[in-house]
Amino acid sequence: RGLDYRVEPKIYYADTNQNSGGQQEYIKDVDKEFYLFPTVFDENESLLLDDNIRMFTTAPDQVDKENEDFQESNKMHSMNGFMYGNQPGLNMCQGDSVVWYLFSAGNEVDVHGIYFSGNTYLSRGERRDTANLFPQTSLRLFMKPDTEGTFDVECLTTDHYTGGMKQKYTVNQCSRPSENSYHYLGERTYYIAAVEVEWDYSPSRKWEKELHHLQELNLSNAFLDKEEFYIGSKYKKVVYRQFTDSTFQVPGERKPEEEHLGILGTALAPVHRVWVGDVVIHVSFQSDRYISQSSFSLLPGPQLHAGVGDKVNIIFKNMATRSYSIHAHGVKTENPTVTPTAPGETRTYVWKIPERSGAGIDDSPCIPWAYYSTVDRVKDLYSGLIGPLIVCRKHYLQVFNPIKKVEFSLLFLVFDENESWYLDDNIKTYSDHPEKVDKANDEFIESNKMHAINGRVFGNLQGLTMHVGDEVNWYLMGMGNEIDLHSVHFHGHSFQYQHRGIYSSDVFDIFPGTYQTLEMSPKTPGIWLLHCHVTDHIHAGMETTYTVLPNE
Repeated sequence: RGLDYRVEPKIYYADTNQNSGGQQEYIKDVDKEFYLFPTVFDENESLLLDDNIRMFTTAPDQVDKENEDFQESNKMHSMNGFMYGNQPGLNMCQGDSVVWYLFSAGNEVDVHGIYFSGNTYLSRGERRDTANLFPQTSLRLFMKPDTEGTFDVECLTTDHYTGGMKQKYTVNQCSRPSENSYHYLGERTYYIAAVEVEWDYSPSRKWEKELHHLQELNLSNAFLDKEEFYIGSKYKKVVYRQFTDSTFQVPGERKPEEEHLGILGTALAPVHRVWVGDVVIHVSFQSDRYISQSSFSLLPGPQLHAGVGDKVNIIFKNMATRSYSIHAHGVKTENPTVTPTAPGETRTYVWKIPERSGAGIDDSPCIPWAYYSTVDRVKDLYSGLIGPLIVCRKHYLQVFNPIKKVEFSLLFLVFDENESWYLDDNIKTYSDHPEKVDKANDEFIESNKMHAINGRVFGNLQGLTMHVGDEVNWYLMGMGNEIDLHSVHFHGHSFQYQHRGIYSSDVFDIFPGTYQTLEMSPKTPGIWLLHCHVTDHIHAGMETTYTVLPNE
């Protein structure tokens, strides 16, 4: 309190300073430099609070400084002291060499995932578009914008995003000669629909009951038990689903190795409950090769793949009851605006995958990006619309990877069902006494925060199966709010990851906007625990197992 923060950046350029991949870490020819200071200014702690009350409120003598709503109103979620797109001067030319300097201060709420839409950057040889920032940390990012337009730079942490921590940067077509157009040699087409479904976070209570028995606990579960006023484990949600063609009649076949995707999954279930408008129907789908009762029960959307040099066509049909869209991190689009798709409509979204969408020199060959709906980033996310896009280096796919890797995508997210578009529907459908539910009640609010891995809790995520000696890629994704700080722990095996060097560990930390590849070669057969190590998250069920089978 009362501290005077003074920032005096010093920039050093040196020809000999290189990262582990030999890439120049400090560059000479910088066209533009920008400084971003994302933080929550808590004006309640300002020495000028009394002056501000006296000068800017209409009834200063009636202000209660201890009132929670008043205190919350004074927490300004800002970048460089600006909110909601008011920051001036973030202008550059297409093809410029741009350096962004990010730094932060504050307290425990200052967990930031600063997302640059429309372009990617390099940081110490790693390709990203979202930078994780914490109090007293700083980052330097190198960007070469390749698309004209006005784009968002914003914090993905949902409270900060909603509170105004979002700005615009503009890329202009200046007088410099444009570079040769990038040639896209491959083309992929995916048929994806938004479908409203009934989702059960915990179809089986066996794991949870056995855990409580071992701990000699006889407790109700506020997240899963309905009791008198709670919703329970089942919710209406909207999810991305893959189909075989533009008729959207035949669901894409879900392979056994895709069972683990949970809410990220690809295909429709053999029998499941689906909403068409306000009417609930039961649908039946069957494959001669693979039948699974949980095939529809996949929360994150289908695991999509692309290689550098591809053009990806997403034929998107909105089979839900409100407008949604589909947009991916990391890709190049012709327009910075993501057009919503109205209910019943079909729209084509084109994602281009140039070199700057693929792995950096110090990345793993294949890197994950997230895709989701951007009509309302917060409500669309918590309603269920999110999935992984895996982008690999083209030469890696063609030459260096003759043996297919085993791939698993894991989304660690506390789904806040209080922020879902379908909260009122869920109260009406699943609460035993909907007329008595108080949506502002703290215990009710807490009961709707589902601490899930791919939309499953307490060991209900199935399909994480591999063999001794397999080459396994784990693609971790983090989204959400300040509570979404996850320490992902794999029992029984270590993995390698590349992050400013190559490291081995069995724990990896993810935050909102973290997308990371972990590489594992399992050696010991068994059923191993996989969970978040944050205590509250363990108690709430953010845990499952993975299985290593003997080599066949």
